[in-house]
Amino acid sequence: DAMQQVSGLARTARGPSMSASPGKVEIQGVTEIQGEKVFALRFIQGRNPDWVQRPFYAKYDPEATWLDHLEPAFGEERFFFEDEYAELREEKLAAAAQD
Repeated sequence: DAMQQVSGLARTARGPSMSASPGKVEIQGVTEIQGEKVFALRFIQGRNPDWVQRPFYAKYDPEATWLDHLEPAFGEERFFFEDEYAELREEKLAAAAQD
């Protein structure tokens, strides 16, 4: 997908966004799915380009101010990117320890 190859400077954020460690996340809005009020989110830029444009959902929390304050919706234990992001961090830390 062409959007995955474009730098973050060339992308237009359509809503509020946050630059978190896994990547830049756009908050697309609040919606209700299967009776659950949720934040609709997507990566504008991600540590893995495959994450870009992929929608994901967090439980609605009016007190949340950052990505790490959010919990996955629909009873999921983790967001789709969390396991891979943890692996990427471990690899980076291991490489730094060897230097």
